[in-house]
Amino acid sequence: MSMNIYDFFHSADIAEHCRNINHQFSPLDMAAIIYLSDKPKEQQHEAYRQIIAEYPDMPIHRSLNFDARDSLHDYLRELIAYEERAIRAITEPENGAVFRASVCYYGTIGDVDGSYSTFEKAASAIREHWDWDGDKVEYAVIRKEHIDSFFRNREVTVDNKGNVFRVSYHEEGAPDLLDMHFFHLPVPFVKGDLVTFNDGKPYVLDWLPHWINDERRKYEDYIIGKRGDGSDMCATGYFMHEGELSRDNGPPYMIWQLSYYKGELKGEDRFLKYLSKYIKEKDESLDHLIAVYMKFYTEAQSEQFSKLFGGWYLPLEDEFEKPEEP
Repeated sequence: MSMNIYDFFHSADIAEHCRNINHQFSPLDMAAIIYLSDKPKEQQHEAYRQIIAEYPDMPIHRSLNFDARDSLHDYLRELIAYEERAIRAITEPENGAVFRASVCYYGTIGDVDGSYSTFEKAASAIREHWDWDGDKVEYAVIRKEHIDSFFRNREVTVDNKGNVFRVSYHEEGAPDLLDMHFFHLPVPFVKGDLVTFNDGKPYVLDWLPHWINDERRKYEDYIIGKRGDGSDMCATGYFMHEGELSRDNGPPYMIWQLSYYKGELKGEDRFLKYLSKYIKEKDESLDHLIAVYMKFYTEAQSEQFSKLFGGWYLPLEDEFEKPEEP
C-alpha cells in the first residue's frame, strides 16, 4: 500500500498542486517531508518504517550539513532508534531535573509559569494556561532543565496534546538530521501572488529558488546536492510594517509553509493588492502605484501618531487664545 505523503504536508495549497500534477517524490524526499511535519514522532516513525518496507533503497548525497550515506534505509533505522532514545531521555523524570514549558504565538515566545516534576504536568500546564486556537499558538516547547548542569538541558517541541514532533537532543555518534536537506517541492505560486507564511500576514511573493537559472548556478544544483541545503528553501516577499514597504526573506523551509493569502486586506496592507497587480499584470502606472502607496503610508503614520499620543494632538497656532493687547 503506497503512502499518502500529503498527510504530512504543512501547506494545503502546495499539497493540492503536487497532487494535481501527480508529482512523484523520491523516498529521500518523502523522508524529509515526514521529518519536517508536525505529526507526532510515533506517526513519523511508522512512516519511516513504511518507506523501509515498501520503497526501494537509495543513497543520500552529501550536502553542507549531511555526510553522504550509501543506504537511506539504514539511515532511517538509525534515526528512529536515536529519536526514541532522545525522547525517553528528555521526557522521563530524573533526580535534580525539572520540566519547564513555553509557547510560540504570533512569533512571540511566552513562558508558562512554574517548574514541574514530570513531563506530563508541564504539558498539562500548557493546555490549562493557553487557548491553543484563540491565542493562535503555533507550537509549544517543554524543556528538561538540570539544576546543577546547564549543558545537559534538552527540549522537545510538542503539539496541543503534548505529542512530541521535534527533538532537540545531542549525543555522541548521533546521525545527521534531515532538518537541512534540500528537496524539490513543486509549488503553484508565481511572482506577485498574495501569499502568507506561517504568521498569517499577507505578503507579495517576489522570489523563489525554483526560479534560479543563470550561468553561475541552477536550481538543479540544489536538488542534486551540488550546492546549498535546506536554508536555501526560503522565499522573498514584500510586506507592510508601520507604513513602510519592506522586503525580506524568511527562515529555512519557508517554502514549506507557503499558502495563498485568503483573508481581507485591511489598513496599510491594502496597498499590497495594488503592488500585486502591478507586478503580475502591469495594469497600473508607476505614478499611480506611488500615489496609492503615499495614501496608505500617510494613513499608517497618522495611526501611529494617534497611538503615541493617545488621541491627543497639538492644536494649530490659530486655535490658541491670543494674548490681550496692552
